[in-house]
Amino acid sequence: MDDLNFCQVCGKNLPSGTAYCPACGMRLNDPEGERREAAVAETKDNDRIMIAVILILINAAFLIGGGLYIYFNAWGMSEDVFEIYAGTPYYSIIADYYTVESLARFMEQLALVAIVGGAIGVLSAILAYMRRLWVVTFALCFVSMIVGVLTVVGIILLLIALYLLYKAKPVFKD
Repeated sequence: MDDLNFCQVCGKNLPSGTAYCPACGMRLNDPEGERREAAVAETKDNDRIMIAVILILINAAFLIGGGLYIYFNAWGMSEDVFEIYAGTPYYSIIADYYTVESLARFMEQLALVAIVGGAIGVLSAILAYMRRLWVVTFALCFVSMIVGVLTVVGIILLLIALYLLYKAKPVFKD
């Protein structure tokens, strides 16, 4: 048995010839134990990736669904804004910068950005599921988060997903 100066698991100093760590109980020089630990670590990473994929897809659904809703209802929503604020001090501020048409077009553009952000999230989830291109997966997830910055839920979901992807980096095949 090799002389170990410390336990590979807990870091405790060990006397030479020790078969088990007195602090954590880990069997020393146990290839089966090392394989078992690696399998447990890989299972944890796989679980992290699956949770991240689910969170990314939930956010992508919010972005795509919300974007489609706003895109197809932008004209009515724009008219509603002008009706709601008619007779208030805010009306002059809105009317100085927008017409019903220009506000509707602006809403449509924002909706398209949200839809693209959702599509980027879906691509990120696919790459994560395949355990491919960790840097690209992480960057796409981050971009999707930036696009969805207006939704607090989206930010929380994607921050958790980014953390999980970061922790699961070893199982990606780059």
